[in-house]
Amino acid sequence: MIRRLTFLFLLLPLMALVGTGVYTYLGGLKSKTLQASARLPTVTKPKFVLPGTMFVIQEGKIFKLSGGTFSEVASGNWMQPSLTPDHTRLVAVSKGPQSSDLYLLDLNGHVLKRLTHDDARIIDANHWAYYPRVSADGATITYSYDSPKFGFRVDFAIWSMPLNGSQWQARRRTTPNGYTGGDIEPLPVSSTGLIYVRHSIDGSGVHSQIWLQARSGLIGNPLTDAGDDCGQPALSPDGAQMAMICTHGSQTARLEIAPFNGSSLGPHQVLVATGLNAVPTWSPDGRGIVYLAPAGIAGHFELWWVPVVAVLATPAATATPAASPSASLAAPPPAVKPVQVTEGVDLSATSAPAWY
Repeated sequence: MIRRLTFLFLLLPLMALVGTGVYTYLGGLKSKTLQASARLPTVTKPKFVLPGTMFVIQEGKIFKLSGGTFSEVASGNWMQPSLTPDHTRLVAVSKGPQSSDLYLLDLNGHVLKRLTHDDARIIDANHWAYYPRVSADGATITYSYDSPKFGFRVDFAIWSMPLNGSQWQARRRTTPNGYTGGDIEPLPVSSTGLIYVRHSIDGSGVHSQIWLQARSGLIGNPLTDAGDDCGQPALSPDGAQMAMICTHGSQTARLEIAPFNGSSLGPHQVLVATGLNAVPTWSPDGRGIVYLAPAGIAGHFELWWVPVVAVLATPAATATPAASPSASLAAPPPAVKPVQVTEGVDLSATSAPAWY
């Protein structure tokens, strides 16, 4: 049961915000004792040196990993950093006790601009903003936002606003299914297109499903089946492959990839078949993926790296995307073996790394 609840936290990190848990849900992933025993990234040495520069979160602090060395960039209650397309700024979430806001920061962690104002004196008037992503042209920021809401019931919708504008210019892009947690994890894919995770509910519970919306206001079409319970989509730099986390109704959060042609997904290929994997992020050159997963007896979430070049050369990974969102799963090739990058640092499993 504990493992099941832990996984639900990873796959549906905002679903349980419905009801009175809205102001306390995004707390620690594990017990205070385990969290306290984690080491600061700055006093560790990665076991594997990754190319480029990466930003990760531990206990509300932003850390930069570059050249095999961690440095602290900003402290506070930060989460979910996202890079602007020119790699000169970050958009990140600052989480308060009763609301959260989006901020624009430079790469040294200095606040350049507060983008949203979601705190209020009356609890019912507070709002939550999560999962910021900046469009490829750098003009628009897309995010999950709990408006409209009904008292303590929170169903997120996808909103967008000008990065250099004001919050009053924000416009809603999706209409969520009620009592599900709503629509989360937006991923702009063109000047008008949007990939996001939509939640639905039936007699067996709440399901997560990756959807594609061609333009604002349309419902769009599903890229995965509801029964596959897929979420946390991440596109490769060339846009031809999608990484995601899927459970297929089990207690295992598999890391999978599938070819993407701009309108549908092809057969799924399993990269990591076991564990509670989370927040996949492609390398800048598209040759591999980092993700977070527990390691050791303490269960700290560590950074892992898995190469995908061998996988992309297989027939399953290069097949033409099918019209049906149903996934045909293939086991990972023997040559694909994840490599643990960090040890004992316990990174935030609800914040995908930002990497360039």
